[in-house]
Amino acid sequence: MSNNYFTVIVNFETRADTQNEALEKIGAYVESFLSQQPGFVESHLSGSLDGTSIVHYARWKDETDFAAAGEKARSHPDLPMLMAYQPSAQRHTLWKSF
Repeated sequence: MSNNYFTVIVNFETRADTQNEALEKIGAYVESFLSQQPGFVESHLSGSLDGTSIVHYARWKDETDFAAAGEKARSHPDLPMLMAYQPSAQRHTLWKSF
Protein backbone atom coordinates (compact mmCIF):
# COMPACT_ATOMS: atom_id res chain seq x y z
CA MET A 1 0.00 0.00 0.00
CA SER A 2 1.01 3.55 -0.63
CA ASN A 3 2.32 5.49 2.31
CA ASN A 4 0.51 8.64 1.16
CA TYR A 5 -2.88 7.73 2.63
CA PHE A 6 -4.66 10.04 5.03
CA THR A 7 -5.40 8.42 8.40
CA VAL A 8 -8.09 9.21 10.94
CA ILE A 9 -8.11 7.63 14.40
CA VAL A 10 -11.30 7.98 16.42
CA ASN A 11 -11.58 6.99 20.08
CA PHE A 12 -15.01 6.18 21.51
CA GLU A 13 -15.81 5.91 25.22
CA THR A 14 -17.68 2.79 26.34
CA ARG A 15 -18.46 0.77 29.43
CA ALA A 16 -17.47 -2.85 29.88
CA ASP A 17 -21.12 -3.94 29.97
CA THR A 18 -21.99 -2.13 26.71
CA GLN A 19 -18.80 -2.34 24.66
CA ASN A 20 -19.93 -5.28 22.52
CA GLU A 21 -23.17 -3.50 21.64
CA ALA A 22 -21.20 -0.36 20.77
CA LEU A 23 -18.82 -2.37 18.58
CA GLU A 24 -21.79 -3.84 16.71
CA LYS A 25 -23.43 -0.44 16.18
CA ILE A 26 -20.26 1.37 15.15
CA GLY A 27 -19.20 -1.56 12.98
CA ALA A 28 -22.56 -1.56 11.19
CA TYR A 29 -22.18 2.16 10.49
CA VAL A 30 -18.66 1.70 9.12
CA GLU A 31 -19.68 -1.26 6.97
CA SER A 32 -22.94 0.12 5.57
CA PHE A 33 -22.02 3.79 5.15
CA LEU A 34 -18.43 4.84 5.74
CA SER A 35 -16.74 2.05 3.79
CA GLN A 36 -18.97 2.84 0.80
CA GLN A 37 -17.72 6.41 0.45
CA PRO A 38 -15.34 7.44 -2.36
CA GLY A 39 -11.72 7.40 -1.25
CA PHE A 40 -12.23 4.96 1.63
CA VAL A 41 -9.30 2.53 1.70
CA GLU A 42 -9.63 0.43 4.85
CA SER A 43 -10.38 0.59 8.53
CA HIS A 44 -9.94 -1.37 11.73
CA LEU A 45 -12.25 -1.36 14.74
CA SER A 46 -10.82 -2.47 18.08
CA GLY A 47 -12.24 -2.74 21.59
CA SER A 48 -10.07 -2.25 24.65
CA LEU A 49 -9.57 -5.27 26.87
CA ASP A 50 -11.04 -3.44 29.87
CA GLY A 51 -14.17 -2.48 27.90
CA THR A 52 -13.79 1.27 28.36
CA SER A 53 -12.95 2.34 24.82
CA ILE A 54 -13.13 1.58 21.13
CA VAL A 55 -10.61 2.71 18.53
CA HIS A 56 -11.51 3.12 14.87
CA TYR A 57 -8.47 3.48 12.61
CA ALA A 58 -9.40 4.46 9.04
CA ARG A 59 -7.28 5.12 5.97
CA TRP A 60 -8.48 7.34 3.15
CA LYS A 61 -7.08 8.10 -0.27
CA ASP A 62 -6.70 11.73 0.81
CA GLU A 63 -8.04 14.33 3.20
CA THR A 64 -10.46 15.69 0.59
CA ASP A 65 -12.27 12.35 0.34
CA PHE A 66 -12.44 12.09 4.12
CA ALA A 67 -13.87 15.62 4.37
CA ALA A 68 -16.53 14.81 1.76
CA ALA A 69 -17.54 11.68 3.68
CA GLY A 70 -17.64 13.71 6.89
CA GLU A 71 -19.97 16.21 5.29
CA LYS A 72 -22.36 13.41 4.24
CA ALA A 73 -22.12 11.90 7.74
CA ARG A 74 -23.51 15.09 9.33
CA SER A 75 -26.98 14.14 8.10
CA HIS A 76 -26.67 10.37 8.60
CA PRO A 77 -29.39 8.94 10.90
CA ASP A 78 -26.76 7.08 12.99
CA LEU A 79 -24.97 10.29 13.99
CA PRO A 80 -26.79 10.69 17.36
CA MET A 81 -25.91 7.08 18.26
CA LEU A 82 -22.24 7.65 17.41
CA MET A 83 -22.11 10.90 19.38
CA ALA A 84 -23.39 9.08 22.48
CA TYR A 85 -19.97 7.38 22.63
CA GLN A 86 -18.18 10.74 22.78
CA PRO A 87 -15.96 10.29 19.71
CA SER A 88 -12.62 12.08 19.68
CA ALA A 89 -10.88 12.16 16.29
CA GLN A 90 -7.29 12.82 15.36
CA ARG A 91 -5.96 13.20 11.81
CA HIS A 92 -2.59 11.75 10.85
CA THR A 93 -0.24 11.31 7.94
CA LEU A 94 2.18 8.42 7.83
CA TRP A 95 5.72 9.26 8.74
CA LYS A 96 7.28 5.84 8.16
CA SER A 97 6.32 2.17 7.94
CA PHE A 98 8.38 -0.55 9.61
